Amino acid sequence: MKKHFYQNLLPLFALSLLLVPISGCDKNSAKLYLVYQPIYTSKAEVLASINGNPAQKVDSPGKVYLKGSYIFINDIDKGIHIIDNQNPSRPTQVAFLAIPGNQDIAVKGNTLYADMYDALLAIDISNPRHVRITKQLERTFPTRAYVNGYISSSDKVITGWTKKFVRQVPNTYPCANCVIDLAPAAFSSSSDAKGMAGSMARMVLIDDHMYALAESHTLSVINLDSQDQPSMGNTIMAGFDLETIYPFKNKLFLGSSSGVYIYDLSDPNNPVAQGMYAHGRACDPVITDGDYAYVTLHTGSACGGASNELDVLNVKDLHHPLPVKIYQMTRPMGLSKDGDLLFVCDKEGVRVFDAHDPAALVQRAILGAADAYEAVAYNHRLLVTSSRGIYQYDYSKPSMPLLSMLPVGH
Repeated sequence: MKKHFYQNLLPLFALSLLLVPISGCDKNSAKLYLVYQPIYTSKAEVLASINGNPAQKVDSPGKVYLKGSYIFINDIDKGIHIIDNQNPSRPTQVAFLAIPGNQDIAVKGNTLYADMYDALLAIDISNPRHVRITKQLERTFPTRAYVNGYISSSDKVITGWTKKFVRQVPNTYPCANCVIDLAPAAFSSSSDAKGMAGSMARMVLIDDHMYALAESHTLSVINLDSQDQPSMGNTIMAGFDLETIYPFKNKLFLGSSSGVYIYDLSDPNNPVAQGMYAHGRACDPVITDGDYAYVTLHTGSACGGASNELDVLNVKDLHHPLPVKIYQMTRPMGLSKDGDLLFVCDKEGVRVFDAHDPAALVQRAILGAADAYEAVAYNHRLLVTSSRGIYQYDYSKPSMPLLSMLPVGH
């Protein structure tokens, strides 16, 4: 655990070198540093407040999950928005679940699963305005206990950040217990119908099991025989620098910053490695249609590398994935596929490709959701999250019209 702790501190040490001079002064004079310190709230109080609060504005939309006529949107590190999408042209915000440290979502029946830093919560959403926590699995995501060097402990949870200016002479640390020059937002996809996660997910459902990336190198199996009482199963070493997980039939495709790992789930309790494809170092979500896998690589401080591209792999032989073609992108993120249409989030918007021939993709359009992060395509509706808001498009029509847009701040 010490190893993980110090790994988490490395970016903090690097960021602590940043200064914010407020007025001109020479190198020997004191300067003002902008610093952030955590606000702790008792865990009991936080859990009691997860009760289907009235809908509130969307701040930082992240991962998305579709279930029946509902959309579940992660507001990064803050909680989950529940949106009634019976009319995609007029989606209605139903409730907000305030879950500090939340980044992932999954739904089975009337139970929603959400991470709260290192814990996994099972939440009864039969009435989304009055939810009930049915189970907590502590230490499901061990490294998430550390938030930029701070510990979100078993009895206290980080629920916000205070900022202040501290005057200090150069070459000395401005405060004993703070983070320098970081905005709080920087602290970091019918009731029985199958739900759908996006390509950026780190936990997914297949039948009566959840598969979660517990750490950067491990895959955990969580039993859902009793959906409101999840229990921890096996945890295996599954690869290195794991980032995303995508289910297809009885297979798992794990995206990492160094490649794609493929696992067989013939025995759902014991995933078995089946194949691996290595690529240059970059952040890496992956999806598949069974014959081909589509991998976006993008640069990022957490991943390193300089690739911004879409890689297409032939995975008909899962033991030996073969590269088919590389397509250059600006900074691609999440992606989704329905039939012959492939949707790729990129900096300019969502690129729409005709993927009838994966070796010769034809770009048909760029949808205007700039800085798109995640996309989920289902039943002729495309749901997109971006730094600007939540978009829905109708791709049953050649023009792919925008049906609705819920902007950040609303």
